[in-house]
Amino acid sequence: MSTSLHHTRRDFLRLSGGLTASILAVACVTPGADTGTDDTAGEPAVEKEQILVWDQFGEDSVGVNEIVVKFNEAHPEYHVTREAQTNMRDILKTSLDAGAGPDVMYYDTGPGFAGVLARAGLLLPLDDAYEQYAWNERILPIARERASFDGVTYGIGNELEIVGTFYNERIFDEQGLAAPDTHDDFLAVCEALKAQDIIPMAWGNQNKWPAGHTFSVFSGNIAGKDNLAAAISGELAWNEPDFVESIQIPFVDMVDAGYYNTDINAVTYDDSNLLFYSGQAAMRLTGSWMVDGYTNPDNITDPVGFFFYPSIREKVIAPPAGLGSGYFVGRDAQSPEGAFAYLNFLFSDETIGDWLEGMAMIPPVRLNADDYSISDLLRFTIIEIQQNAESMGFNIDVLTPDNYNTMMFDGFQEVIGKVKTAQEQADDLEAAMQEAIERGTVMDITP
Repeated sequence: MSTSLHHTRRDFLRLSGGLTASILAVACVTPGADTGTDDTAGEPAVEKEQILVWDQFGEDSVGVNEIVVKFNEAHPEYHVTREAQTNMRDILKTSLDAGAGPDVMYYDTGPGFAGVLARAGLLLPLDDAYEQYAWNERILPIARERASFDGVTYGIGNELEIVGTFYNERIFDEQGLAAPDTHDDFLAVCEALKAQDIIPMAWGNQNKWPAGHTFSVFSGNIAGKDNLAAAISGELAWNEPDFVESIQIPFVDMVDAGYYNTDINAVTYDDSNLLFYSGQAAMRLTGSWMVDGYTNPDNITDPVGFFFYPSIREKVIAPPAGLGSGYFVGRDAQSPEGAFAYLNFLFSDETIGDWLEGMAMIPPVRLNADDYSISDLLRFTIIEIQQNAESMGFNIDVLTPDNYNTMMFDGFQEVIGKVKTAQEQADDLEAAMQEAIERGTVMDITP
């Protein structure tokens, strides 16, 4: 990767062949796992304390499976069984309510997800575990803050992420282009690419959630970090002019200008990545969870660079940063101490390399990127997060209530499809937030 990475700045989960599971389905049992008993020759078998883990990494996730095997070997008193669930949002709360859920779950950290479980009394508080294992000394504050509700900590957030623009360096070099410094420069790059019959930006919004990340980028850069935090917290209206403009520019103006591929709402997230891999599109506005894909020569042989979406009207940028999901412990966990020990192991020195080198995911711990064999693109991402944590903005959809997200995702498809205006969508977002305030499902993230 060249040194041209520009400093001016999910839920796509890695469902690699995930399982179709119902509430009580037995999904993936970790390869190499034992029977869950200590069957030492000549001695009575001792039952191990069982820990059932549900996550969304896919049954064939080698990296996570290796962590489970390591834990089971290092902690003979416990036995972790990992099950991959592709439909976690549909079954988790019902399963926990019925006493048929997991002991440990990997789930979205937002108030509309883990927050709902916490307020329903389905999760164990982890404040004592943070003290017991001294997690505050190595877990980054954001990982605890985003997994806390109503003053109580319930989890450890994972997968530190940022959202920005990945670009094909070969195409940029051939066209004599450079990473832009301003929004106007960015539009000029799009015009130059379009003139050469190259799609400026690949975008697939059939899945709906990618539009939420786009809105997060433009809201952070136009409204600013503090105003965005106030809006997420229900203290500033979503139909203020800055937010209307944050809808108008990417969902109307840039669509009309032809800066994306056609049929945005019909193209999936995966297919939009294929447009980028193949060189048909020169840029992708997405998150750092794609670093592994964009540095995999089986996907793309061209070098890939990165820049944060640039300043609009000389305003300070606030690139979205957040967490992919987080680990939580169920209220009815068979072995709470075993569950806490597993969480402790997940983010210990023994496993950091598994997350970084094996899965290209950034764990929520203090680390030196130079200590690990990772791509330049992933190293750049880690350094950016470490150096600019205080100025980063927010991934809106992981912090806002479920009803707001539904309005956001459905409404942005309607704006792209010319069914609704930017102003109408902003008004609908504000109405959804007011409804969430009445329900008491809004998270206050203001300082």
